[in-house]
Amino acid sequence: MPPTPSASQKPRSPKFPALTPEAVKLRLKNTPRLSRAPSTPSTAPPPRKPSFFSNFRSRYATPIRVFRILAPIVPISLFFYEHVLGFVWVSGPSMTPYLNEDYDQMHTKRDVVLVNMWPWGGAGWPWERVRRLERGMIVTFRSPANPNHLAIKRVVGLPGDRITTRDPCMKPSQIVPFNHVWLEGDAADPKRSLDSNTYGPVSISLITGRVMAVMWPRFRLLKWSDWETGLVEGDEERRLGDNYRQEVRDRVSKEAVKLERPVLS
Repeated sequence: MPPTPSASQKPRSPKFPALTPEAVKLRLKNTPRLSRAPSTPSTAPPPRKPSFFSNFRSRYATPIRVFRILAPIVPISLFFYEHVLGFVWVSGPSMTPYLNEDYDQMHTKRDVVLVNMWPWGGAGWPWERVRRLERGMIVTFRSPANPNHLAIKRVVGLPGDRITTRDPCMKPSQIVPFNHVWLEGDAADPKRSLDSNTYGPVSISLITGRVMAVMWPRFRLLKWSDWETGLVEGDEERRLGDNYRQEVRDRVSKEAVKLERPVLS
């Protein structure tokens, strides 16, 4: 049987005495509440005024993007136009009737031609490795009489050829020296063309390009190889004859003196 507590032993009091509900309410009523300090409003810095450049960027965002796109395109286009392929307007009667076909009827109408300028014309397109000058080619060059003027003429003679000249040249004949070519216009009247008969053989360093095609008003490719046969591209009706400018070819004695031909490889 479990031992019974003796009278001398007192019951143990609980460590945490339980409170009655009334005592809890009284204690909560008499306990002072902690007062919270009033919150001070945060002093945020005032908004900064946007700068001039920020306003400029936000206002002209689209033009700036367009400028960034066009900025690298413009110099590339200029380089292509100045050194690869370009367009030239043909003025004057010196190359009639091959160019400016309707010059006699309309003096204001001009042909637009495509010029290969890589590096100074040549026998083919810019990507071809061998570039040379041949008889019959139509080239653009800086006129020896006026370097600011860009002229257009046909290559009639190469280095070593003997040319029987025409007016107003004072010599009856001329040997084309090394690194030079003889250039003449297609006009039958020598007074309508300022060419090598006036200022002599032209250095190839003055040649800026070779005419590849007529773009306007009537598109046609120009083949320099047809010069020796007297054919004219696009002249199916033979308005210019079967042997175009045969008298010019008759005035050229080919390779009268053996010289190196102007070749760039």
